[in-house]
Amino acid sequence: MKMNRATTALSATALLTASLLVGAASPAHATPTGCSTWQQGYVVYSKCTGGTGRQAVYVSGVHVNPAVGWVAMSGPIVGVGETSSVSFPGTVWYRSTTLYD
Repeated sequence: MKMNRATTALSATALLTASLLVGAASPAHATPTGCSTWQQGYVVYSKCTGGTGRQAVYVSGVHVNPAVGWVAMSGPIVGVGETSSVSFPGTVWYRSTTLYD
């Protein structure tokens, strides 16, 4: 099958246009900033002070009842400037902020 120059140029242009559109159509990701976590007693908190999007506190550790063992929990998903909290029934080994779009 023989292709002439016009057909080749048109195919190349279509391919280039499609690749540019795909790159331009990528969604922007929300990114909360200034996020911190802290603990007071058995309650663990997270808060982000800037950016856009949503966040939630995540915590894991050993339950107060040894028969239960390892536990992981998340607090409610909240907006920037709001505080997410969870009451953790045991010894916290890890805490973080989970970011959402």
